[in-house]
Amino acid sequence: MQKRTLSKAIQIALYSTSAILPLASHAQTAAASEATTLEPVVVDSARQQNTGSYAVTEGTGRYTISTMRSSTGLPLSAKETPQSVTVVTQQQIQDQNLNTIAKVLDSTPGISVQAVDRGRNSFSSRGFAIDRQMVDGLNVNYEAAYGSGETKQVMAIYDHVEITRGATGLLSGTGEPSAQVNFIRKRAGRERRTVLQAGIDRYAAWNLMLDHTQPFTQDGRVRGRLVLSHSPKGKTFVDREKLQNTTLYGIVEADLSDSTQLSVGVSHQDERKRGVMWGGLPVLFDDGTLTDWPVDKNSSANWTRWDSKNTNYFVYLSQKLGSKWTLDFKANYRDAESDSKLFYFSGNTVRKADGLGWSPWPYNGHNSAKQSNVQLQATGSFEAWGREHDLTFGVQHSRRNRSSHAASGNTNVAPATNFFTWDGSYAEPTWGRMNLSDKVKQKETGVYAATRLRITDKFSTILGSRVSWFDHEGWNSGRINSYKVSSEWTPYAGLLYDITPNQTVYASYTRIFKPQNYYDANNKLLDPVRGNSYEIGWKGEFFNGGLTTQAAVFRTKQDNLAQSTGQYIAGVTPPTYAYRAAKGAKVDGFEIELAGNVTEDLKLGAGYTQWSGKDRDGKAINTTHPRKQFKLFASYDMHRLVPGLNVGAGVNWQGRTYTTTSNAATNGTIEYGEGSYAVANLMARYQISKNLSAQLNIDNLFNKKYRNQLSFSQYSYGEPRTVSATVRYEF
Repeated sequence: MQKRTLSKAIQIALYSTSAILPLASHAQTAAASEATTLEPVVVDSARQQNTGSYAVTEGTGRYTISTMRSSTGLPLSAKETPQSVTVVTQQQIQDQNLNTIAKVLDSTPGISVQAVDRGRNSFSSRGFAIDRQMVDGLNVNYEAAYGSGETKQVMAIYDHVEITRGATGLLSGTGEPSAQVNFIRKRAGRERRTVLQAGIDRYAAWNLMLDHTQPFTQDGRVRGRLVLSHSPKGKTFVDREKLQNTTLYGIVEADLSDSTQLSVGVSHQDERKRGVMWGGLPVLFDDGTLTDWPVDKNSSANWTRWDSKNTNYFVYLSQKLGSKWTLDFKANYRDAESDSKLFYFSGNTVRKADGLGWSPWPYNGHNSAKQSNVQLQATGSFEAWGREHDLTFGVQHSRRNRSSHAASGNTNVAPATNFFTWDGSYAEPTWGRMNLSDKVKQKETGVYAATRLRITDKFSTILGSRVSWFDHEGWNSGRINSYKVSSEWTPYAGLLYDITPNQTVYASYTRIFKPQNYYDANNKLLDPVRGNSYEIGWKGEFFNGGLTTQAAVFRTKQDNLAQSTGQYIAGVTPPTYAYRAAKGAKVDGFEIELAGNVTEDLKLGAGYTQWSGKDRDGKAINTTHPRKQFKLFASYDMHRLVPGLNVGAGVNWQGRTYTTTSNAATNGTIEYGEGSYAVANLMARYQISKNLSAQLNIDNLFNKKYRNQLSFSQYSYGEPRTVSATVRYEF
């Protein structure tokens, strides 16, 4: 099925190209003969252009956006959306040097980023993991246990990111009541434009980028964009670790008519890691005291590598139906794989006398994941009861195959050595035969609809409904786990009341349903999570929409919520945690956020989130996620004092995180984690000329030492103080 899907995508791309070329030739001839009659093109840079289904933030210089579609599929402003929403615009990405997905989400209010190890990250919001992401509104599955590189993708190919916090089953079908993250790809503009950018950080790690937009016809009806980002193999703050990343993105767009637009594109990422940690650093000494290793300590072997490739082929077709309706078709095929030779420091304890007490666990594996997604959606408005209302409805379908192979029967495995003097010079074993260790096939289909009904001038309601079908076939270390779910209903309801033209209060509700890929101690798949999510809040828009504000109170109730037992499943490779299903899990919390222009020169984004969560027995859940967070970043244009100078400053603060691990010295358990801490950041950009600018970013200004990974009964550290410089030339 996947090969047929890929073949079909390539056929569509070739057919589209063959259709575009004659059109381009005709358009050029027509433009040459009728140049004097062309209408002038006026671009209002103060508002986002709508290209395809999503707005464009590039070139606006703003920290806000006019409309988003990520919550319900309807084009709504932040004030019109009955959930907490955030956008990270292109200007914010550039100001804060947010060059990876992880950095973008780490800057977003209400989102927590934790390392799984040095190869992978996990994201969470409102106490729950963010287990699904979207690209241009299409669902993409990333499983941290089986992938590498996806959570560290570079942002060079994306225009902005839309985040909807809370349960989002209306469009995603399933997922935690945490947040839905929608990455919006860059589109091709009608004017020729080239950006050359070079950056370097304190570890002499380079990044080079070319971003070129090219109209193929004089009127820009056929156009393309090419983005190339390359980071040569460079060092990091971790000893002996090196990273390399190459990302390529291309898109061709054509206005086939005044009402029809076609987009065909491909993106490819190739990431290579050397000396990368799989797992972390041991928590305890044999006397039961907690360890405190140097920030650059690396538990990996020198021969380790972790390579990943991720390719996406996509086709979008948008058709206007009259003056009020649009029909959008989207298709994406994703092919991802990773090859790794890794070394795991097995154990949580080191003996003080000789640095032993642990076991080496070398691993050689290959993971492959292929996913195809299609979506057909109609959006428009209709008149009834003397008012105009909005409506969207559509169908989504996805197929996903994933498999993992691991070497077994490895020989010449060297014994452990003194961890105090560990320098990675550990002999590579003789690898055994590669065998299938894990395999999953999934199908998902959903039919959904949402409408905004304007009951009065001040009162409106958003009603939505989705019916989903799931089919899961899995094989894990000898055990078959399969299930089917038919006609699962997910309702959605939101009420909004405008107390003034600029202020709105709202309430919303949605049901939660989520099949899980977690296993219990007997290697049995946990039952799906079921529950309900509630939210009430207030939103405001000020300075003609330039500044948005919001405050929300939320509650989530769930059953069968997976909680780590802290123990591994016996006989499963690679090492996999066992989970238990928590009953009666409840999370309560609130959020406050504002973003946009406070004055003509001052832009900021800020937010505070706080939540508490317990299961039916009163036991705290998801303690590795911070209960409290505050994030702020502001930039100020200093043109009145120093023409061309823009400065910025920010701080990320989060509360305590913790978990437990076994303590052999006491035959019990011990708690470890990280207390509350803050990380400060600075930025300065100087516009040297009309085309040339230089920017300096300092992250973790005060060099705070903090743990950002609490898993595998181990830990690792976050980035210390990092200085990076960027030169950007546009013409």
